[in-house]
Amino acid sequence: MNIDKAQIVAYLQRNWFKIGIAALLIFIAFKKDLSFKLNLNTPVRTEQPPSSSPPQEQPVKSERYTERQVEQETPTATQRFDITAAAIPKRPLKAIDRLQLVEEDQITAYIKRFDRVAKSEAKKFGIPAAVILGNALLNSQAGTAPWAKQGRNNHFLLPCTKDWKGDSKSYDGRCLRQYDNAWTSFRDHSFFVTTGPYTDLRQLPKNDLEAWAEALEDKKYSQQEEGYAQQLLSVIRSYQLDEL
Repeated sequence: MNIDKAQIVAYLQRNWFKIGIAALLIFIAFKKDLSFKLNLNTPVRTEQPPSSSPPQEQPVKSERYTERQVEQETPTATQRFDITAAAIPKRPLKAIDRLQLVEEDQITAYIKRFDRVAKSEAKKFGIPAAVILGNALLNSQAGTAPWAKQGRNNHFLLPCTKDWKGDSKSYDGRCLRQYDNAWTSFRDHSFFVTTGPYTDLRQLPKNDLEAWAEALEDKKYSQQEEGYAQQLLSVIRSYQLDEL
Protein backbone atom coordinates (compact mmCIF):
# COMPACT_ATOMS: atom_id res chain seq x y z
CA MET A 1 0.00 0.00 0.00
CA ASN A 2 1.43 3.29 -1.06
CA ILE A 3 1.23 6.08 1.54
CA ASP A 4 1.67 9.54 0.29
CA LYS A 5 4.08 11.83 2.22
CA ALA A 6 1.33 14.41 2.36
CA GLN A 7 -0.87 11.95 4.17
CA ILE A 8 1.90 11.21 6.72
CA VAL A 9 2.44 14.90 7.40
CA ALA A 10 -1.29 15.45 7.77
CA TYR A 11 -1.52 12.53 10.21
CA LEU A 12 1.40 13.87 12.32
CA GLN A 13 -0.15 17.31 12.42
CA ARG A 14 -3.46 15.89 13.66
CA ASN A 15 -1.95 13.56 16.27
CA TRP A 16 1.29 15.35 17.34
CA PHE A 17 0.13 15.68 20.93
CA LYS A 18 -0.67 11.98 21.33
CA ILE A 19 2.58 10.99 19.68
CA GLY A 20 4.57 13.31 22.05
CA ILE A 21 2.86 11.83 25.15
CA ALA A 22 3.59 8.29 23.97
CA ALA A 23 7.26 9.12 23.34
CA LEU A 24 7.59 10.66 26.82
CA LEU A 25 6.09 7.59 28.50
CA ILE A 26 8.45 5.31 26.59
CA PHE A 27 11.44 7.44 27.67
CA ILE A 28 10.40 7.33 31.36
CA ALA A 29 9.87 3.58 31.28
CA PHE A 30 13.26 3.04 29.65
CA LYS A 31 15.03 5.25 32.22
CA LYS A 32 13.52 3.40 35.19
CA ASP A 33 14.46 0.03 33.69
CA LEU A 34 18.05 1.20 33.18
CA SER A 35 18.32 2.49 36.78
CA PHE A 36 16.97 -0.81 38.11
CA LYS A 37 19.56 -2.80 36.18
CA LEU A 38 22.37 -0.62 37.45
CA ASN A 39 21.28 -1.12 41.07
CA LEU A 40 21.24 -4.88 40.57
CA ASN A 41 24.82 -4.81 39.36
CA THR A 42 26.06 -2.75 42.39
CA PRO A 43 27.73 -5.00 45.02
CA VAL A 44 25.92 -5.09 48.37
CA ARG A 45 28.02 -3.76 51.30
CA THR A 46 28.09 -6.37 54.05
CA GLU A 47 27.99 -5.14 57.62
CA GLN A 48 31.18 -5.75 59.56
CA PRO A 49 30.78 -7.49 62.93
CA PRO A 50 31.39 -5.16 65.84
CA SER A 51 34.99 -5.10 66.95
CA SER A 52 35.82 -6.16 70.47
CA SER A 53 38.31 -3.31 70.84
CA PRO A 54 36.87 0.10 71.69
CA PRO A 55 36.70 2.47 68.76
CA GLN A 56 39.57 4.87 68.56
CA GLU A 57 38.75 8.51 68.63
CA GLN A 58 39.43 10.20 65.38
CA PRO A 59 41.74 13.19 65.71
CA VAL A 60 39.85 16.41 65.40
CA LYS A 61 41.06 18.44 62.48
CA SER A 62 42.00 21.85 63.81
CA GLU A 63 41.75 24.98 61.74
CA ARG A 64 45.06 26.74 61.27
CA TYR A 65 43.80 30.25 61.96
CA THR A 66 47.27 31.72 62.30
CA GLU A 67 48.24 30.74 58.79
CA ARG A 68 44.95 32.01 57.41
CA GLN A 69 45.43 35.29 59.20
CA VAL A 70 48.98 35.61 57.92
CA GLU A 71 47.81 34.94 54.39
CA GLN A 72 45.16 37.63 54.70
CA GLU A 73 47.48 40.18 56.26
CA THR A 74 50.41 39.59 53.92
CA PRO A 75 50.38 42.52 51.48
CA THR A 76 50.35 41.80 47.81
CA ALA A 77 53.10 42.92 45.49
CA THR A 78 50.92 45.82 44.38
CA GLN A 79 50.31 46.90 47.98
CA ARG A 80 54.01 46.71 48.84
CA PHE A 81 54.96 48.86 45.89
CA ASP A 82 53.71 52.38 46.48
CA ILE A 83 53.93 54.09 43.12
CA THR A 84 53.38 57.53 44.65
CA ALA A 85 56.19 57.08 47.18
CA ALA A 86 58.55 55.76 44.51
CA ALA A 87 57.86 58.70 42.25
CA ILE A 88 58.68 61.30 44.93
CA PRO A 89 62.41 61.37 45.81
CA LYS A 90 63.16 61.79 49.51
CA ARG A 91 65.05 64.99 50.27
CA PRO A 92 67.74 64.93 52.95
CA LEU A 93 66.76 66.29 56.34
CA LYS A 94 67.72 69.88 57.01
CA ALA A 95 69.06 71.10 60.33
CA ILE A 96 65.66 72.47 61.28
CA ASP A 97 64.04 69.12 60.44
CA ARG A 98 66.43 67.30 62.76
CA LEU A 99 65.77 69.84 65.51
CA GLN A 100 62.03 69.20 65.23
CA LEU A 101 62.67 65.54 66.07
CA VAL A 102 63.95 66.58 69.51
CA GLU A 103 61.51 66.64 72.42
CA GLU A 104 60.20 70.10 73.29
CA ASP A 105 61.22 69.81 76.94
CA GLN A 106 64.81 69.13 75.87
CA ILE A 107 64.81 72.23 73.67
CA THR A 108 63.35 74.35 76.47
CA ALA A 109 65.93 73.05 78.93
CA TYR A 110 68.73 73.78 76.44
CA ILE A 111 67.58 77.40 76.00
CA LYS A 112 67.38 77.95 79.77
CA ARG A 113 70.81 76.41 80.22
CA PHE A 114 72.62 78.60 77.68
CA ASP A 115 70.65 81.84 77.45
CA ARG A 116 72.98 83.59 79.94
CA VAL A 117 76.04 82.38 78.06
CA ALA A 118 74.58 83.71 74.79
CA LYS A 119 73.83 87.11 76.39
CA SER A 120 77.35 87.30 77.81
CA GLU A 121 78.94 86.53 74.43
CA ALA A 122 76.63 89.08 72.77
CA LYS A 123 77.85 91.87 75.06
CA LYS A 124 81.50 91.01 74.53
CA PHE A 125 81.53 90.39 70.75
CA GLY A 126 78.51 92.31 69.44
CA ILE A 127 76.77 89.21 68.07
CA PRO A 128 73.00 89.09 68.65
CA ALA A 129 72.24 86.66 71.48
CA ALA A 130 69.37 85.25 69.39
CA VAL A 131 71.81 84.42 66.57
CA ILE A 132 74.23 82.73 68.98
CA LEU A 133 71.55 80.58 70.62
CA GLY A 134 69.78 79.91 67.30
CA ASN A 135 73.07 78.70 65.80
CA ALA A 136 73.62 76.46 68.82
CA LEU A 137 70.12 74.94 68.63
CA LEU A 138 70.35 74.20 64.92
CA ASN A 139 73.89 72.84 64.87
CA SER A 140 73.79 70.82 68.09
CA GLN A 141 70.16 69.71 67.79
CA ALA A 142 69.63 71.14 71.26
CA GLY A 143 72.70 69.31 72.54
CA THR A 144 71.60 65.87 71.32
CA ALA A 145 73.93 65.60 68.30
CA PRO A 146 76.87 63.19 68.73
CA TRP A 147 79.43 66.00 68.33
CA ALA A 148 77.71 68.14 70.97
CA LYS A 149 77.41 65.60 73.75
CA GLN A 150 79.62 65.54 76.83
CA GLY A 151 83.26 64.96 76.00
CA ARG A 152 82.97 66.58 72.56
CA ASN A 153 81.01 69.80 73.24
CA ASN A 154 80.92 71.17 69.69
CA HIS A 155 77.59 73.06 69.81
CA PHE A 156 78.12 74.98 66.57
CA LEU A 157 79.36 72.27 64.20
CA LEU A 158 82.61 74.22 63.84
CA PRO A 159 85.01 72.46 61.43
CA CYS A 160 88.70 71.87 61.79
CA THR A 161 90.79 74.59 60.12
CA LYS A 162 94.49 75.02 59.45
CA ASP A 163 94.89 77.20 62.53
CA TRP A 164 92.99 74.81 64.84
CA LYS A 165 95.34 73.29 67.42
CA GLY A 166 92.84 71.56 69.66
CA ASP A 167 91.28 68.09 69.65
CA SER A 168 89.18 66.94 66.73
CA LYS A 169 87.06 64.01 65.63
CA SER A 170 85.64 62.89 62.31
CA TYR A 171 81.86 62.56 61.84
CA ASP A 172 80.56 61.30 58.51
CA GLY A 173 83.80 62.34 56.83
CA ARG A 174 83.85 65.82 58.42
CA CYS A 175 86.59 66.86 60.81
CA LEU A 176 85.00 68.73 63.72
CA ARG A 177 86.54 70.51 66.66
CA GLN A 178 86.22 69.16 70.20
CA TYR A 179 86.17 71.11 73.45
CA ASP A 180 86.62 70.41 77.13
CA ASN A 181 83.30 72.04 78.00
CA ALA A 182 80.31 73.78 76.42
CA TRP A 183 81.40 77.30 77.43
CA THR A 184 84.63 76.93 75.43
CA SER A 185 82.55 75.97 72.40
CA PHE A 186 80.43 79.16 72.74
CA ARG A 187 83.53 81.31 73.09
CA ASP A 188 85.20 79.74 70.05
CA HIS A 189 82.03 80.36 68.04
CA SER A 190 82.22 84.05 68.97
CA PHE A 191 85.79 84.25 67.69
CA PHE A 192 84.89 82.22 64.59
CA VAL A 193 82.10 84.53 63.35
CA THR A 194 83.90 87.82 64.11
CA THR A 195 87.38 87.17 62.71
CA GLY A 196 88.94 86.14 59.41
CA PRO A 197 86.36 85.97 56.59
CA TYR A 198 83.63 87.01 59.06
CA THR A 199 85.29 90.21 60.33
CA ASP A 200 82.87 92.52 58.50
CA LEU A 201 79.92 90.97 60.36
CA ARG A 202 80.90 93.07 63.38
CA GLN A 203 79.74 96.11 61.44
CA LEU A 204 76.14 94.81 61.27
CA PRO A 205 73.57 96.29 63.67
CA LYS A 206 73.10 94.09 66.70
CA ASN A 207 69.32 94.16 66.38
CA ASP A 208 69.22 93.33 62.65
CA LEU A 209 68.71 89.57 62.88
CA GLU A 210 67.83 89.21 59.18
CA ALA A 211 71.11 90.83 58.15
CA TRP A 212 73.12 88.55 60.44
CA ALA A 213 71.32 85.44 59.20
CA GLU A 214 71.82 86.35 55.53
CA ALA A 215 75.47 87.26 56.11
CA LEU A 216 76.15 83.89 57.74
CA GLU A 217 74.60 82.13 54.75
CA ASP A 218 76.55 84.28 52.28
CA LYS A 219 79.79 83.49 54.13
CA LYS A 220 78.98 79.75 53.86
CA TYR A 221 78.88 79.33 57.63
CA SER A 222 76.97 76.10 57.09
CA GLN A 223 78.22 74.70 53.81
CA GLN A 224 75.94 71.66 53.85
CA GLU A 225 72.69 73.53 54.57
CA GLU A 226 70.62 75.20 51.86
CA GLY A 227 68.54 78.17 52.98
CA TYR A 228 70.39 78.42 56.26
CA ALA A 229 69.28 82.03 56.86
CA GLN A 230 65.60 81.08 56.75
CA GLN A 231 66.18 78.12 59.04
CA LEU A 232 67.99 80.28 61.56
CA LEU A 233 65.30 82.99 61.51
CA SER A 234 62.57 80.35 61.83
CA VAL A 235 64.18 78.91 64.97
CA ILE A 236 64.64 82.40 66.46
CA ARG A 237 60.96 83.23 65.93
CA SER A 238 59.62 79.83 66.99
CA TYR A 239 61.35 79.98 70.38
CA GLN A 240 61.17 83.78 70.88
CA LEU A 241 64.96 84.03 71.00
CA ASP A 242 64.71 87.62 69.80
CA GLU A 243 63.31 88.49 73.25
CA LEU A 244 66.52 87.50 75.00
